[in-house]
Amino acid sequence: MSHFPRLTRLLQAGSSVKICLFGSSTVEGIGASAPENGLCPVVERTLQPFMPNGVTIINRGIGGNGAEEMHARLQEVIDDRADLVIWQGGTNDVWKEKPVSSFIDQTRDDLESLRRADGCDLGMIGPQWCRMMEELPNFPAFRDAVPALATEMNIPFFNRYALMKSWCAEYDMTREALSPDGLHLGDFGYKLLGEAVARWIVELTGI
Repeated sequence: MSHFPRLTRLLQAGSSVKICLFGSSTVEGIGASAPENGLCPVVERTLQPFMPNGVTIINRGIGGNGAEEMHARLQEVIDDRADLVIWQGGTNDVWKEKPVSSFIDQTRDDLESLRRADGCDLGMIGPQWCRMMEELPNFPAFRDAVPALATEMNIPFFNRYALMKSWCAEYDMTREALSPDGLHLGDFGYKLLGEAVARWIVELTGI
């Protein structure tokens, strides 16, 4: 069984597909040297050979957004009528010193709203591995809350935190080389992340 059944049906039928990335600075592409080097363009370029009848990536990322700000934009995402919505979050609520329980409750409600509104497929991307997050004592609770919520809701989870550690080992690089400002990815980091997210999508469709 496909983990992204709607996307799979459309691809099997030879249809074009629409994918929305909904989140904060990672989705927006902050830290990239140019817009085309950010996450969404890399995902789109990597997916195109697997989706020859057309794939549109919608960038719904705004830097600094936490769960409350993303909730305020939820209707925009619903109105996009995407076939797959990939939610990314769990970082900015740490800065804002929000209770992890309120983050979980708001995120759960919003994901349920997306699921009910249009029957879209859902995926989740967890927080990053970086110096500025690791320095905050409440970060581990948020880092662990995202995959726990994904499991609870039966939503595929992309483990960015673990992958960033593995990339540093594979390419013999420091986490500062991935995130030069201690928080946001640079071009090479976005290339690795975008290609990995695209491969994850393809693998979960089973096409």
